Amino acid sequence: MTAPLGQAVVRFPGPLTPARFLRREKRFLAEVETADGMRQWVHVPNSGALTGCNTPGQEILLTREDAPGRKTSYSWRFCLTPGGWVCVDTLVPNRLVAAALAGPGLPGLPAPARMRPEVRLPEGSRLDFVVEHQDGLTFLEVKSITWVEEGVALFPDGVTSRGRRHLGCLTDLVQQGHRAWQVFVVQRQDARLMRPAAAVDPAYARELNSAWRQGVRIMVLAARVQPPVITLTHTLPFEVT
Repeated sequence: MTAPLGQAVVRFPGPLTPARFLRREKRFLAEVETADGMRQWVHVPNSGALTGCNTPGQEILLTREDAPGRKTSYSWRFCLTPGGWVCVDTLVPNRLVAAALAGPGLPGLPAPARMRPEVRLPEGSRLDFVVEHQDGLTFLEVKSITWVEEGVALFPDGVTSRGRRHLGCLTDLVQQGHRAWQVFVVQRQDARLMRPAAAVDPAYARELNSAWRQGVRIMVLAARVQPPVITLTHTLPFEVT
């Protein structure tokens, strides 16, 4: 069953520029064609494979970026799939979770007294958030999901040693007496369930199962994507087999 969620919102400023995806040159660089027929190199704010979001000719939306020193004038933010719009920006989930923690909180977490982002652990690793409560600390790591097949949200879409390392950190924190959560944000609205993509990264699937069995909590948050707005809406069930 799903649980309702106090709404947290991210809105991209300025008009969105429609384009068609052509090809991905590097992890963070793609070639697109805008509505006027011009070809542009754009920044890709996602290091993953973007499975299902990078078909040549696919409709996408860009934001204009005028920061000094940038090598590209646009960033890719959204793509249109048969299941609806998808936000491909991996920074958005952290912004959504931060907004939720600053407002109504997240399901299953005690009311936060204070929240700190980008927490560095003594061994040098870093997690996305630590939330201070009256009765202790909760550590959170946030992951973005853009891949959905037949209603199942899948993570990761590529081998992720970094993701496995984060699960190890969360497990260590639980063993030290803290609360620790792995949070997944599904940046599209056609998912009914989340599973680890064992066919892509079996080691991650095993590590997620092990972390969960050792007390790391898992939360999967669904988002409604209506460009330029992304809104957290509810939790989704998950399987870690």
